[in-house]
Amino acid sequence: RLRALARKADVIIACERAGPASDGKCYTMRGIDMNEKGLIAPLHRIVEMARERNNGGGRVGDDDDEANVKFIAVGDGGNEMGMGKVLGKIHEHIPNGKLIGAVTEADHLIAASVSNWGGYALAAAAALVRCSDELDGSDDDEKEARAKWVERCVPTEGGEVKLLERCVAAGCRDGVSGKMEATVDGMPLETSMKCLRDIREAALIP
Repeated sequence: RLRALARKADVIIACERAGPASDGKCYTMRGIDMNEKGLIAPLHRIVEMARERNNGGGRVGDDDDEANVKFIAVGDGGNEMGMGKVLGKIHEHIPNGKLIGAVTEADHLIAASVSNWGGYALAAAAALVRCSDELDGSDDDEKEARAKWVERCVPTEGGEVKLLERCVAAGCRDGVSGKMEATVDGMPLETSMKCLRDIREAALIP
C-alpha cells in the first residue's frame, strides 16, 4: 500500500511524525523506543520509495521519467521525520540528540517551537498560494478570496479543541508532560490557540 501511495504522490508532508534514528529505531523525545512498544508504523518508507521514483528506480511500467516528489516536514524536537536535514545541530543542542535524532532529511524543513504551530503556518501558506492561483488575472475580491481559502485550509480553534478532547478521551498523553490532559507540549491549550489566531489573522492581511 505504501508503494502504491508513493507512486501516486506529488508531495509528501509529515508533521510531528517520528522517524528512524541512526540505529533504525524511532524514539520519543524522552528516548523511549517506539518500535519496541509497538507504537509506530514504518510510514517513513513512503519517503524512501518516493525518492526511488525520483532517482528512476520505479517499477517497470511506472511513468517515473519526470518524478520529482518533494518531502516537506514539520518538527520541533529532533526525533521527527525530516529533521535529518539539521542532524548535526540536533546532536549538538538537543538532549538525547545522538540517540533520538531522526536521520531522514526533508527537502523543505519547518523547524518550529511546537510542530502544531508549524503545521498551522504551512496550511496558511498553502491557502495563500491557492488564493493567488485563483486570483491570477481575475477581478475577484482579494479579501473575500483569502477568507475563503483560509477557512478551507487552516484549522479553526473550535476544531482544534474538539480534536484534542477526542485525543485525551482516547487515552493520548501530552508528549512533554506525559499526562492525559488538554495541553500541547506541556503548555496550556490557549497558548497554541493564540498562535493559531495570529496565523489566521496574518493570512487575511492583503
